[in-house]
Parts: sequence; C-alpha cells; structure tokens
Amino acid sequence: MLSNSFISGVYQVAIVVYDVETTMKSYTNQFGIGPWRVALLEPPRLTDMRVRGEPVEFSFKYAVAWTGDTMWEIIEPVDGPSIYKEFLDDHGEGVHHILVQHEGLDFDAALKEFGKRDCPPAMEGRIGDIRFAYLESEGPLKTTLEIVDRPPGSAPVTPDYWYPAENTEGS
Repeated sequence: MLSNSFISGVYQVAIVVYDVETTMKSYTNQFGIGPWRVALLEPPRLTDMRVRGEPVEFSFKYAVAWTGDTMWEIIEPVDGPSIYKEFLDDHGEGVHHILVQHEGLDFDAALKEFGKRDCPPAMEGRIGDIRFAYLESEGPLKTTLEIVDRPPGSAPVTPDYWYPAENTEGS
C-alpha cells in the first residue's frame, strides 16, 4: 500500500438500473449469481438522507448477492432526487459505485479525509444503525466511491423477499 492510501479493500460493486427484477434475473439465470436479498428502502426505514448536503427524501429498491468475498448490488431509484437518478439520466444503466473499506479510519475520519482530497459526500443516509455516504469522486476516479459505517452488532437490512426464494439456505 502507498503511504498516502487509506483505502484497504473493495467490498462491493453496484449497478444502477431501471428495473431491479429484470437485471437480478439476468444475473441469476446467465451467471448463477444469487440468491438475492431484495428490499425497498424508503422512510421510515431510510433516514438522515442528504444529497450534496441538502436534506431530501428518496427511495430505492435494491438487491444484493455474494460471489466469494464480493457483494453485488443492483439499485433501482424509485422516488425523490438521488445520485442514482442522476446517473441514469447522464449515463444510462451501468456500474455506479464501488464500496471501499477504510481500515484504520472510522467513518467520520474517512469522510473528512475524502473531503480533503476533493471528494466530499454526494449523497448520504442511514438505514437503522448503518450509515452510508457516496463520494463526489466520479470526476477524478471515473466512478463513485461509497463508504459505510456498520457498527458491531448492527442488524443487516431485513429483506422484503429473496430471489430465487427456494435458494436461501445458508445465506
């Protein structure tokens, strides 16, 4: 690792799409990725939402699945202003962000360090105890980075359903 690095790993690759269901089924049927935990995130489940520092309300449907140590996330914006909608308007569907780990720095220190490097938060929020922030990194890095604060013992997001439903053993 270089002396100026504080990114310690890649945890997730996320795709923004118009239709989570269709995309999730393609990943499952063509590549065997799944099972998927699927949920609609909206208030009151989703709180403290901001886009570029301004309080907003937005909602999105998402699905997550694992291959090895990597999480796949598919996001469909549903309502309200979000960087997901901006991405679809500007680029169409595709890889939207990469969730990175920041070992040695807590969430607030990592946000501050990214800000010093001209990558302030573009969108933030909270799902229960879990905080997330997407960084304004698309210009210099050609993609958006996300960081997450998941306190020890915090519960994962309870899925609304699994796809395919019959393949949830051990997940």
